[in-house]
Amino acid sequence: MTDPLDVRIERTADGASIVELTGELDLSTVPRVESSLLEQLHAPPGVVVDLTRLSFIDSSGIGVLIQAFLASNGNRMHTVIAPDSQVERVFRLAGIDRALPIFFERDEAVAALTLGLNGDNSD
Repeated sequence: MTDPLDVRIERTADGASIVELTGELDLSTVPRVESSLLEQLHAPPGVVVDLTRLSFIDSSGIGVLIQAFLASNGNRMHTVIAPDSQVERVFRLAGIDRALPIFFERDEAVAALTLGLNGDNSD
């Protein structure tokens, strides 16, 4: 049986952390993400959470993202999602796309983070 969630952390040249999640983020996998994600928020300039390879997210997954965003004081975490994905549909239905800085391209999210921008590029 394969692991339902893979968590990969990398650093950009300017020090930002990228937390890439692949698979399913749900009640059973949230504990694997929570501590490492919150830990990455302490590294300047912040963290980009790449969800483009996530095939499923539920309310507990959304909860951990909001918890991390609040812990970052709302300006040190950007989220990347794949257009027309299950994640985008859930984010739009739940209004998460209006609560978190959302991007469709990882490079744009990193650039905005290092420049201190916090806009929504999902429109």
